[in-house]
Amino acid sequence: MHRPFLSIVIATRNAAHVLEKCLASLAAQNFRDFEVVIQDSASTDETVALASRFILTLPEIMIASEPDSGIYDAWNKATPRLRGTWTLFLGSDDRLASSNVLEQCAAKLAKLAPQVRYACGDACHAYEDGSTAPYPGRAEGALARMGEQIPFCHSSLWHRTSLFTEYQFDPAFRIAADYDFICRTWPHDSVGYTLEITVTHMGIGGLSTHPKSRLRTLWEIARIAHQHGHPVLTARRVIPLLKAVILWGACVCAGAHGPALLDRLRKLRGLPPCWTTSATHQVRPDTCPK
Repeated sequence: MHRPFLSIVIATRNAAHVLEKCLASLAAQNFRDFEVVIQDSASTDETVALASRFILTLPEIMIASEPDSGIYDAWNKATPRLRGTWTLFLGSDDRLASSNVLEQCAAKLAKLAPQVRYACGDACHAYEDGSTAPYPGRAEGALARMGEQIPFCHSSLWHRTSLFTEYQFDPAFRIAADYDFICRTWPHDSVGYTLEITVTHMGIGGLSTHPKSRLRTLWEIARIAHQHGHPVLTARRVIPLLKAVILWGACVCAGAHGPALLDRLRKLRGLPPCWTTSATHQVRPDTCPK
């Protein structure tokens, strides 16, 4: 049986309203040596039916739908089925940046030495109002920056698939287990490579960026940093935590109007709306510095 060079994993849960654009960006790729593995969390909407419609336009697609305890449990269920040499994890509201992204990535990935575990691509935050904000992914100096969070976006980070024979994501962390995974598998910067390719347009507005979830996100990141020997009580960590507490309190006091109020404040500061969107029902891992 042919083994594709690339694997794309998408964990879904009631994502029919956003998944089509994600899969369409994959179907449009001129590079065809890849598989798509969808791990669905027993969705009650049309997610599985929508994914099934792409059987004829994607090179290979595998769909499994069963209960899980969150996105990291879903990823752990998917990884034993992966056949590609390199793996990319996409959110259901993400899409590839262009139709030649996989071709560009594959050309560079094929030349990497076996000891390279990760290839870091660039991401672009895509807001619901159409605005975007680029975020580069760099392997150089990543270990020094790892004490705060992953210094690149997880949805533009290629993993060597052989990693999953030894390591899994820890589902005890609901939002930042990918940060924990990288901390455990990035011993020095020679395991990473910088692609200098914009891989993903990443949808903004998932639960991990919502004010009510942001505090938990930062708390998980702090716990993971401490677990891996990084300092926790630093200004760069404490100040965002205090800000998250204030945002959480504002949301609680304002009730259902909290996110809209905070987005109006963002607009006054010249920033795009972030919290009134409902991009996905699946908790997005919070791996992009904000």
